[in-house]
Amino acid sequence: MCARRAIGNTSRVVAAMVVSLTMAFVQNGRALADAAASHEGPGQGGAAPATVDTKAAPMTPDQVRAAIAEAEQQRLAQIQPDPELVEALREQWGVEVIGINLTSAGYMLDFRFRVVDAEKALPLFDHRIKPYVLTDRAHIKLPVPTAAKVGAFRPTNRGKNIKADKTYYMVFANPDSYVKPGEKVSVVIGDFRAENLTVR
Repeated sequence: MCARRAIGNTSRVVAAMVVSLTMAFVQNGRALADAAASHEGPGQGGAAPATVDTKAAPMTPDQVRAAIAEAEQQRLAQIQPDPELVEALREQWGVEVIGINLTSAGYMLDFRFRVVDAEKALPLFDHRIKPYVLTDRAHIKLPVPTAAKVGAFRPTNRGKNIKADKTYYMVFANPDSYVKPGEKVSVVIGDFRAENLTVR
C-alpha cells in the first residue's frame, strides 16, 4: 500500500514538473525569439550573447491576433507581382495577372488573369500557341494538359467571345507535385511572358 502511495505521489510530482516546464517554455518563447532577432551571436562583431528575461509575460489574445494579421500582410506582400511587370503587361498585352495557384491536390497549376483590353489580349487566346509554365528551379517546362473530350485546359478565341473586364484561366500540369508553394515561375504564351510569379 505504501509503495502504491509513493508511486502515486511521484507521478503527481512528475506531472506537476512537466506542466510547470511547459508553461515556462510558452511564456519565454516570445522573449527568446525577440532576443534572437535583436542580438548578434558570439563571433559576430564581438557581441555578447543575449540575456533572456525569464519573467516575460505570455502574449494576450489581442497580441496573438495582431501578430497573425501582421504575418498575413507580410505574406500577401511577398506574393504580389512586381508592379512594373503588372503595368508592362497591361500596356503591351491588355491583361492583369491575378496569380498562379496550386490546385487538384497540387498536381495542377491554375493561372488566372483579367483582360482589360480584348484587342491586345487576343494573341494569348490563339489555339495554335502552346502555353507553358517555366520553373525557376530547374527551367522545366510544364504544359497545358489535354483531355480527349474537352481538349486543352485553356480558353481560346475560336468562338470570338473574348471580352474585356472578364477573368480567364489556364491550367498547367504539375506532375508529382514538382512545383511547391512559394516557388517562383514564369508563364509563357508565345511572346507573352509573366515572370517572377509566386506559386500559392
